[in-house]
Amino acid sequence: MLLDFSKLDVNSIYKLISNTVTPRPIAWISTEHHGITNLAPFSYFIPLSSEPPMLIVSIGKKDDDSPKDTLANFLKGSKVTISFVHKELKDVMSQSATSLSYEESEFETFGISGQKILPDYPMMVKASKAAFFCSFVKTMPIEGSETTPCLLLVEHAYYCDDVIDPSLHVKMDNVGRVGSKFLVNGEIIS
Repeated sequence: MLLDFSKLDVNSIYKLISNTVTPRPIAWISTEHHGITNLAPFSYFIPLSSEPPMLIVSIGKKDDDSPKDTLANFLKGSKVTISFVHKELKDVMSQSATSLSYEESEFETFGISGQKILPDYPMMVKASKAAFFCSFVKTMPIEGSETTPCLLLVEHAYYCDDVIDPSLHVKMDNVGRVGSKFLVNGEIIS
């Protein structure tokens, strides 16, 4: 089957891309504003470059067309912490996707334990086995897009001792996204 994307609606294109480029890891992103730490999962997330170490995450809008809290915090200068999601965190990560007011913290609302690893970065999810600490570089708007791609520079990384060896080989069972399903090591878990 050959499909011409110029003749498809945006929902069909999203479904095709999100079910083909798989598994996409979940970027569970924490940002800060006025002492409040927001936490939200994003599945349009990929590594972009090793030199410099760059990632890209695409962030949609709220129902009222305003920027999601994560993007609003990026634009206000918040540092960025990305916690990686393993199977045991899947359900609470899904809960944290619930839309809350800007003044509510997902950490507090959903009882997610956090830990501060570096003083200048938002806390990470304590139970996560790895996290990247990043700076927001810039948005890369795409005309007509419902999402805003954001470029992030990875400045530090944290790993639990049991997922990294002295040669820096990392072995993790991150949850990935396949359409509306979650996947770990090729196995659909919900």
